[in-house]
Amino acid sequence: MAKENSQALFLHTDKTNLDKTHKNKHYYLLIGYCFILIIIGLFSEPITLLWAGMARILTSPSNLLTDYIELGTFGSAFVNSGLLTLISVLLAKKEKIPINGPMIAALFTVSGCSFFGKNLYNSIPIIIGGLCYAKIVKKPFSQFIVVSLFGSALSPIISYLTFGISLPLQFSIPLGCLVGIFIGLILPPLASHILTFHQGFSLYNVGFTSGLIAMMFTGILRMFGWKIEGKNLVSTEYHTKLLFFLLFLFFMMFLVGFIVNHFSLKGLKAISKTSGKLITDFISISGVGATMMNMSLMGLLLVGYTQVSHSTLNGPIVGAILSAVGFSAFGNHILNSLPLLISVFLTAQLSSVFEVNQTTVVLAGIFGTGLAPIAGYYGITFGLIAGFLHMSLVTNVSYLHGGLNLYNNGFSTGFVAAVMVPLLDNILQIRKVKQHARKRQS
Repeated sequence: MAKENSQALFLHTDKTNLDKTHKNKHYYLLIGYCFILIIIGLFSEPITLLWAGMARILTSPSNLLTDYIELGTFGSAFVNSGLLTLISVLLAKKEKIPINGPMIAALFTVSGCSFFGKNLYNSIPIIIGGLCYAKIVKKPFSQFIVVSLFGSALSPIISYLTFGISLPLQFSIPLGCLVGIFIGLILPPLASHILTFHQGFSLYNVGFTSGLIAMMFTGILRMFGWKIEGKNLVSTEYHTKLLFFLLFLFFMMFLVGFIVNHFSLKGLKAISKTSGKLITDFISISGVGATMMNMSLMGLLLVGYTQVSHSTLNGPIVGAILSAVGFSAFGNHILNSLPLLISVFLTAQLSSVFEVNQTTVVLAGIFGTGLAPIAGYYGITFGLIAGFLHMSLVTNVSYLHGGLNLYNNGFSTGFVAAVMVPLLDNILQIRKVKQHARKRQS
């Protein structure tokens, strides 16, 4: 069954049939979102400051946590996100891929992580690698584009090899690009196989795959004496601006979704009844309008979580929120995500090591919703346990990849799901046997 699911993850794009006119309208909505980001960036500051910020972003090693708002400028971070997302949207449109849950999740993850690690230089080689893989196996690139977009989680490897190990650029640029293409080549077969590891109970399947690849690269680099450590470069000056942007975006998203859904809330109930386990495409279940409203509600929930935590909004936190909102088309909804947020918040409160308003803790809560299928399938109690385990693990696994995997939380959620799911299945099996025995006795 897991093998069938893994194959479906890549074939799903081709199996979704939408009317061409509707499909184009959906693309226009995404293109409009990209232009909102670009316009915000362009009108935030003088063009000279913006270009200087873009230059710093493009030439940074970019490993976690590198807040592009702090490294570059407020405007350059938004332009970087808007341009990279726009290129991804146009690529998907060129491949004539219908807009569905996996694609929305991939595009919003690209958009979100472009605030703290992905840029125009370090993402494109991975896409090229995906194209090469499609050529090699003689299949359409449309089957692998989602994995390639998610795979830009490993973009910091390219930037680090280019700008972080003190090689002359004439050697480091080809090295970084070739390694990026190689990563794009190996991601599709690995991601397909690794889905069986956590059985679809971690939404961030490619994040876990990327973590394994980054761990091996980091080990090789450290073996040859290169010191790879994570960063903690985050901005503190733009909380109000970022809060206004997020609230504006999510209220607009709900309004547009409500209109697209024919001025109805129909479909939200059907979404809330799902477990969220991969593969759960909310667009297939309830349509684009209801899915947009669900994304909006999840976005407002996550913004509320940051305010309850008294955290300062910055590039990584905004990126995490946008990424989780993307997965609200592909597994997340309020009912299966809230237990994870509560659990991480309470764990941080009880801990003597963490503060609930730390950026890393807030990221653990937001990205911890990648374990929402556990709460949705097994119940709230086990969702709370999953959040506790995720909080205990996520801050320790980052050393394994040195910040070269942007989906550090996805790496952690894969391990948590892999440990919990077999045990929970065993518990359920024992319960069924006992219930069956009681019925026979009665």
